[in-house]
Amino acid sequence: MKDEPQAARHPSSIHLLFYFLTLAIFLALRVPLLLYRAPFFDELFTRWIAGKSFAGILAALRLDSGPPLYYFVVHAIGDPSVVATRVISLICAAVSVFVILRATRWAPAAAMLFAAFPPAVLFAVDARAYAMCAMFVTIAVLAIDRDWPFVASLSLVLAAYSHYYGVLFFPILLLTAAGPAAIQPAGRRRYAWHWRYALGRRRFASLALAVVLFMPGFWLAMQQPAGAREWMTSAWPEGLFVRPPLALALAGTVAVLLSLRINRYLFMVVVPLILAVALRVYVPMRFEVVVAAPLVLWLAQSLRQNRFRLALMAALVGVGVTWSALGIVDHANRPPDSYRQAARWVSGNIAANQNVVASGYGYLETLMNGHSRVSAFPPEQAEHPGWRALPQAGLRSPAGLFFWIGERSAPELDVFVHERRRIQPLFINDRAMVALVR
Repeated sequence: MKDEPQAARHPSSIHLLFYFLTLAIFLALRVPLLLYRAPFFDELFTRWIAGKSFAGILAALRLDSGPPLYYFVVHAIGDPSVVATRVISLICAAVSVFVILRATRWAPAAAMLFAAFPPAVLFAVDARAYAMCAMFVTIAVLAIDRDWPFVASLSLVLAAYSHYYGVLFFPILLLTAAGPAAIQPAGRRRYAWHWRYALGRRRFASLALAVVLFMPGFWLAMQQPAGAREWMTSAWPEGLFVRPPLALALAGTVAVLLSLRINRYLFMVVVPLILAVALRVYVPMRFEVVVAAPLVLWLAQSLRQNRFRLALMAALVGVGVTWSALGIVDHANRPPDSYRQAARWVSGNIAANQNVVASGYGYLETLMNGHSRVSAFPPEQAEHPGWRALPQAGLRSPAGLFFWIGERSAPELDVFVHERRRIQPLFINDRAMVALVR
């Protein structure tokens, strides 16, 4: 494999065509989605937590289900908007494509598959940690190929500090390198045995290094409530991306099955997948973006051995581009979120000096989009606005007149009724309500 980077530095005309098409697909799918996709609720949470100090981020994460690196990076930049924060993910995705392109002579095919892969498209313009985690996983996978186990170890540690999915890739550190670096050298049997022993010892040492360096991450994960992972299910995340039409899904599945061969990248995909399913942390789209690099490398290397590789490559890219285009159109035509509509009504109709109280998911939306003086009701909602805090026994509503925003059937309304407060609806849609409480 040592000869392959030299070939990559002197690409042929067909490789230059692949580079151009990969760049065109990468930008054509991501830039429109960056512009048309409305801020997602989780992205608002990124802004909320990244606005805290480094110590404040760690304190808030004790009520969450993730590690801190991505939030630290966003915090270090300042207080960027959701769109500006998405650019961080876009840069991470671009780095992933670049390092794949520079990996081997057949890597341009893998880079094009990555550029058209719908999960990689979506999370390249998402103000969350997935693209950053995927970037470090990509670097680690290619470092293993170069027989750089400690570079791979450090990359996977950074992946894990970006998102816990990175931990699922720790076992791949035990894989041997590919290409000439992995070929047993000629010589006496005793020398060969010592060479294999030394190489194996380095791989186990790299795994041990990753585990030791991530011990603070394991400690943080043990402090976080188990309930914070209840949202992680295998149900399709409709709020993230459109479900592919059945015909398109079947075409993509058939193309993948006809393409696949058994190679070393198979294990880099299957091992993390098995762990994700066994630990009940597999979430469609989110997991796929993190495993995208070994997946496309698996496909690209498999296609080298397939006589129909050009047709299958075109089919895979075509399915990915079509599905991504459907997702872009879907996001461009989605109505504003119900809670965001209510928050914007508050912003446009309630003076800044008025007392606004918010419950449930309406609190974060109002805090980020509606009113600078909003307070949480119950107060626990402000501790972690990403989760729904429920009113406890003995909760009392704020004194005096105030404006309230929350769900149409929020349990906080029972508190107001029990106290015989007068509730005057001012704005109502299918899920949210703004009311004047006297």
